[in-house]
Amino acid sequence: MPKNVDRDERREELLEAVWRVIARDGIERTTIRSIAKETGWSSGVLAHYFADKDDILISALRLVHERIAARWEEKLEGLHGLAALRELVLDNLPLDDERERETRLLINYWSRRLVTDGQPPEQWRRGPLLVDRLADLVDEARERGELGDDAPAHDVAERLLAFIDGVSLHAVLPNSQVTRERQVAFVDQEFEALSCSRTDRDGSPSPPTPQGDTHA
Repeated sequence: MPKNVDRDERREELLEAVWRVIARDGIERTTIRSIAKETGWSSGVLAHYFADKDDILISALRLVHERIAARWEEKLEGLHGLAALRELVLDNLPLDDERERETRLLINYWSRRLVTDGQPPEQWRRGPLLVDRLADLVDEARERGELGDDAPAHDVAERLLAFIDGVSLHAVLPNSQVTRERQVAFVDQEFEALSCSRTDRDGSPSPPTPQGDTHA
């Protein structure tokens, strides 16, 4: 196997360890030493891959975004309109262990940026990319006659992003009552409101919201 592939695989193993450490200890208590202990490598070995702690954190965030984007493509394949919109919202909630680690990493990272310079690097912001994707699906659902909300597509998308962020934050708080099952129920309620906010132009009821329980 080529040497550069081995290096890339090792970097990914390291960054997955970073996710685990941050999810368990929080970003401020995450140190080069604690990461090295989690991986079983020495701090000196880590220095061959990353310049410092900030480089590690940015790299971990980049990998998260790459994996999230790849997962979107996989999960949305063959879906359209309201079904695709609901799937995208569900995928951005901490409904399994992997997505919970992602959520904890993102929340920890944004909290750190807010108390340092207040402005995260634009290229690592999930929000604008997700809003654009949500808005496109809002337009598609509207064209298919599945969505009753008349607000501009980007306004609906921003509301859905706020919904995602709010539910995600509450879901990972200590002793949270927002279980994975309740998260799915909240999504169903949100989409019921979206699809039934008005009747179709011909006066017939809006189509039922697509539902499923594969994410709980």
